[in-house]
Amino acid sequence: MRKILFTALAFLCIFNFSYFCNIVPSKASEPIYYRVISENTVLYRTPLESNESSNVYFYLPTTYFVLFNSTFDEQFLNVTYKDFTGYVLASDVQRIYSTPQTPYAPTQNFSVQGVANLVMRNEPTTNGDYIGTIPFNATEIEYFGSIAGEQSNSQLSDIWYFCRYVSFEQGVLTGYVYAPLTKDLTEISPNYEEVETEPSASVNTDTIIAPELQTGSNILLILGLSIPAIILLILVFRPERRKKKREASRQIAQLNKLSLPDKKDSDDFDF
Repeated sequence: MRKILFTALAFLCIFNFSYFCNIVPSKASEPIYYRVISENTVLYRTPLESNESSNVYFYLPTTYFVLFNSTFDEQFLNVTYKDFTGYVLASDVQRIYSTPQTPYAPTQNFSVQGVANLVMRNEPTTNGDYIGTIPFNATEIEYFGSIAGEQSNSQLSDIWYFCRYVSFEQGVLTGYVYAPLTKDLTEISPNYEEVETEPSASVNTDTIIAPELQTGSNILLILGLSIPAIILLILVFRPERRKKKREASRQIAQLNKLSLPDKKDSDDFDF
C-alpha cells in the first residue's frame, strides 16, 4: 500500500512539473524578426541615441528586417542585420509574427571611380583609422549600408558607404569609403513581402518557455516539485536490505528471550 501511495505522489509531482514546464510548440523557437518602418533607421554600435561616427554602423534599408536578439530597455532592441549586431530604436521597427523569405536586402556591389586607391577607414570621416586601400580597378566591393559622415570640401555629399572588400595582399577589409569616389551602386528595391503583424491565436510566440517560468521564483517552484519526486521514487524502489536487517535483529532479540529448551526450536527463524 505504501509503495502505491509513494508512486502516486511521485507521478503527481512529475505531472505538475510537466505542467509548469509547458514547452511552447516548435514554432515559438523560430527566430523573431522586426521590420524597419522608419526612414534613416540607424544600426547603432551601442545602446545610445548618438549619431557620433564612432557609434553608428549605417542606415538600415526600410521595408527589410532585422533579427531580434534581446530587449535592452524600453528604448533599444539588440538586433542583427546580415553580419552585424547592434542596436535599433524600438520605435523605428515593427514586430512581425512570421519568418520573412527575404529578411535582408540583396547583396550589392560597387566599384571605384576617380582615384587610384580608395582609402577605407573605421569611421565615416577622414580622421578615422586607416584600414586599407581599394585599387581603382576593383569592382566587387560589397555594400552593406550608407551613413552621413564628414563632407569633403570638393564634394556636395556627406554620404559614406559601409562595405567589405577582399584583397589578396591585405586580406578582408571592412569599413567606410567616401561615396562620391565610387560608382555602379544600384538602388535597393523595397521589400513588398507580406508578413504577419499579429500573433497567431493558437501559438504563444513571445517565449520558448511558458510565461509562468519567466521569474526566478517559479524556477524555484519547479525545483521544489522535482526534488520531492526524485526522493519519493528512491523510497519506492530502494532495496529491501534495511528491512531484512531490522527483521533479523528482531528475531535475534526474540531468540535471546527463549529458555534453553525452547532454543531447539530456533530453526523456525529465517535468518
